[in-house]
Amino acid sequence: MRRSIFMALVLGSWAVGAQNCGPKYANQKCAAGKCCSQYGWCDTTAAHCNPADCLKEFSGAGSSCASLFAATTTLKTITKPAATFANQVPNIDVCGHAQGGVSCPGAGINGYFYRCCSSAGHCGPKNDIQDQSLYCGTGCQSGFGKCDSETELSNPGGVAGTAGAGETCGPIVNRKCLDGLCCSGSNFCGTGVEFCGTANWCQAEWGECS
Repeated sequence: MRRSIFMALVLGSWAVGAQNCGPKYANQKCAAGKCCSQYGWCDTTAAHCNPADCLKEFSGAGSSCASLFAATTTLKTITKPAATFANQVPNIDVCGHAQGGVSCPGAGINGYFYRCCSSAGHCGPKNDIQDQSLYCGTGCQSGFGKCDSETELSNPGGVAGTAGAGETCGPIVNRKCLDGLCCSGSNFCGTGVEFCGTANWCQAEWGECS
């Protein structure tokens, strides 16, 4: 009789001391310092704390298994590379559905220039004197470029280079036309009304204008 009572007390104390854990047991966590085994039992033995199969998220604080969980769940900052755009004048002008689905590529700092496809199917703004709403405003074709309003750019930094007749000029390439040449609205150096006329967006800051 005494032996039966003794065994009952031992088993009862073991049952009280044992602790279950994990998804099979209402997501209970082990007490501090104890690992949750793959079978849902808490203890500090090597079998319970085996890093290959212990239940890390249900192990107690300070246990070797919980430490593994904390290490593997540390958030990492992922830095995306900044978008880059051509620092040369694009060789396309037309865009949109009627032009075979050509999209505007963006050019210059932050892709400000040649980024929007206008209702007429042209990429722009092409220079820093054109109002961006001409291309990015009403009727802008959103499927073939951007249709937004961005902060107008200041002049590119650094010393501006020079460009001869037929070469590109303006804010995209940061080059001024040589004396006697005008920088057209399309960013090319030359002479005549097409290059020097204000109606054609001649850029006085990057060359001469009539």
